[in-house]
Amino acid sequence: MIRREQCLVLVFVAGACLLLLPPSALAWENDPDDSNAVLRENLLPARQGDPQAQAFVGYLYETGQGVRQDFSQAAQWYWKAAEQGNPAAQYQLGTMYHLGKGVSQNYVMAYMWLDLAASRGNPNAREIRRVVAAKMDPADIAEAKRMAEEWKPIGK
Repeated sequence: MIRREQCLVLVFVAGACLLLLPPSALAWENDPDDSNAVLRENLLPARQGDPQAQAFVGYLYETGQGVRQDFSQAAQWYWKAAEQGNPAAQYQLGTMYHLGKGVSQNYVMAYMWLDLAASRGNPNAREIRRVVAAKMDPADIAEAKRMAEEWKPIGK
């Protein structure tokens, strides 16, 4: 009986330890499949700040190609590229905010990112921005436009 109780205590302590770990300690769950050469090829430049590689890695996470599909990871990679002015990433990030995919649904943020992508020539962003605007009140649209006007790319 003592062994069973000791076992239960150990299981409880191990579980408690896992709960106390920061999420990054469990990042092995999102490690890329080593067989995906495309991801391996783009991950290093993405980590080094290449916005096109970051947008592509975001796409891989969003679609689950070579990695476990993870919308939150996708949004993080898109964000890194979008901040640097990548219009494809701005469009994807705006769409994720519109749908609440990997991020909390936020029409103001969606509109802002879609507006930036549209101003950089992304034709799809114009259409989705119109859809998002139909769900917003004029004050929120004005706020999103103000944010887009004040936005400056990082690293430029």
